[in-house]
Amino acid sequence: MSKTTILIADDQPLIRDGLAAILSMEDNYAVVAKTGDGIATLAQVQLHRPQLVLMDIHMPKLDGLEATRQIKLQFPEIKVLILSTFEDEDYIWEAIRHGASGFLVKGIETEKMLSAIQDCMGGRINYPYSIQLRLARMLHASEQHKNRSSQDNMAPAYPDQQHDEKLNGLSIQERNILRNLKQGKSNQAIASELFLTTGTVKNYLSTIYKKLKVSSRSEAVAYLHENDL
Repeated sequence: MSKTTILIADDQPLIRDGLAAILSMEDNYAVVAKTGDGIATLAQVQLHRPQLVLMDIHMPKLDGLEATRQIKLQFPEIKVLILSTFEDEDYIWEAIRHGASGFLVKGIETEKMLSAIQDCMGGRINYPYSIQLRLARMLHASEQHKNRSSQDNMAPAYPDQQHDEKLNGLSIQERNILRNLKQGKSNQAIASELFLTTGTVKNYLSTIYKKLKVSSRSEAVAYLHENDL
């Protein structure tokens, strides 16, 4: 029986080595690589093509959510389980949006972690109950939206609704970048604050401008101040 190949991505050596030690005691798992930042993770994924990545959210050079997005774009068959210190709903939601198959809180019991990995490899998602409820509510709201009359769908949105729609379309990382942008920080300063490269920040800003329907940095900042966002 072939072993499931796993890559462990976490910026804390103690966490990486601890997870690797636990998995090494299991006959059906093989750790093929351990990485400490998002860029190295992408490189090792390219090299080893693991079946599963245990991905920390907060990592230098490239955060775990963006690394997950890029991995799933290139290798949709690779499973990703997100690791985080806290069970933050917004981060979990972002993980879902980027294609992760589950979310684990660091410090979880070994048996639960192994069970989550087994579920993930079996094609089952593994998210906290609160997130499952949120998904159910979204599906219900989507069905209600489909049943609305075309006249209701064509009704003009009020300015506040338009602002809410724009903000709801932003990811957590995009909101983090906007917060720093409003504070007047440079791309380099934002990259340092969020453990990203300046190139990644520029890519995020390009996407943010499109979502806010502005064409420049100054327009984005003006929009934030004018609407007190």
